[in-house]
Amino acid sequence: MANLHGLIRLRRYTVEEKQKLLSSLYREVEALINQRKVLEDQMERERIIAMNEGTPDASADYGRYAENVRKKIGKFNEGIRKIELKIDVAQEEVRAAFAEMKKVQIVQRTREEEEQKAQDAKESATLDEIAIDGFRRQDD
Repeated sequence: MANLHGLIRLRRYTVEEKQKLLSSLYREVEALINQRKVLEDQMERERIIAMNEGTPDASADYGRYAENVRKKIGKFNEGIRKIELKIDVAQEEVRAAFAEMKKVQIVQRTREEEEQKAQDAKESATLDEIAIDGFRRQDD
């Protein structure tokens, strides 16, 4: 029977590559979330400054600023949603690749067990033959 260790290594490599891709997608989402958080914190600081100033110009300036920041935050949210869709696809690909790897590993293990059983049976038959020959020689 064919040895499947090379195929198992290939499948494992495929799983690892897909996991690396998934990991990079998670890092992208995390970076976007961090950038969004920085903008939100900055907007909150600007709001407090505008409120403390209490002038109509400060309120108007803050309003325009906040509108621009909300648009940027919306772009970050959209980017996060797009990457999360890619994450869903990548997770499914990792699951499928892992399942394929496990199938090959199971086939290999089954083959090895069958080969071991055949080897054990052959050894047992040889030992039985030796024992029978030894018993015959004692009777002679």
